[in-house]
Amino acid sequence: LSEAPTVRDAVRVVIMRRLLVDRQTRHDLVEPPLLSNLTLPKTDIEKPVQETSIHALMTEMTHPERDRFKARTETFGRMKQSLVERFKERQDDLKTKVQKLTEEYIALHDKWKVHCAGLDRQTRTRSDTRATVTAPVAVAPPPMTGRTTRRSSATLGDAVRSDLEMEQIIASIGSNEATDPNQLCLRNVAIIPDMIAVVRGKVDYVYDDNNLRVEDPVSYYAPQTGIHDWTEEEKQIFIDKFAIFPKQFGAISR
Repeated sequence: LSEAPTVRDAVRVVIMRRLLVDRQTRHDLVEPPLLSNLTLPKTDIEKPVQETSIHALMTEMTHPERDRFKARTETFGRMKQSLVERFKERQDDLKTKVQKLTEEYIALHDKWKVHCAGLDRQTRTRSDTRATVTAPVAVAPPPMTGRTTRRSSATLGDAVRSDLEMEQIIASIGSNEATDPNQLCLRNVAIIPDMIAVVRGKVDYVYDDNNLRVEDPVSYYAPQTGIHDWTEEEKQIFIDKFAIFPKQFGAISR
């Protein structure tokens, strides 16, 4: 130990010498933990397999006399009234909220119209003042020119004088419809639903009453369909017609 330069090296020397001449054998070190582990009770961590296959579900729904179906029916009966009351309360709250927002929008719209009317009055006042200050300037009429027969000088007015002008007007209307944003937006108008206001920091759950209940699950979830559903008479008719018109299903269907 006196030769070790640091405390860390001295501790390492002690540990190595202890490992070389250890008072406890390997058996003494391993046996106690092993015995302790063996004394612990064994637990079955495997979960039981639940019968959730389609056959188990169909068996349960097609046998209403069984206890499991009765338990489900009783649970549904207890929850039905509370669900109906909850949905009715939700619809009433929604109607009240829509009415409140509508009244608020009408009030804000009235204020906005009053504000716009004030801006219009200010604009008219400024334009009238500017018109009184500025003196009118006489504008000389354009010089009269001789009549020309060039087609480029023809203007597209209300009256159509030739087939060419008719085609030009039709082409201009089509071009305007293809480029006018007011016309283009009408084709892509979407119905925007009402916004969902988040009051308590989250959106409440919404129940979609679209159960698509199946009245006859045995026939609906039938594993085999087609010729297995035919009667013996229908099968015999098909075989006879197939022998007369092989693979001509159009003729067979008649």
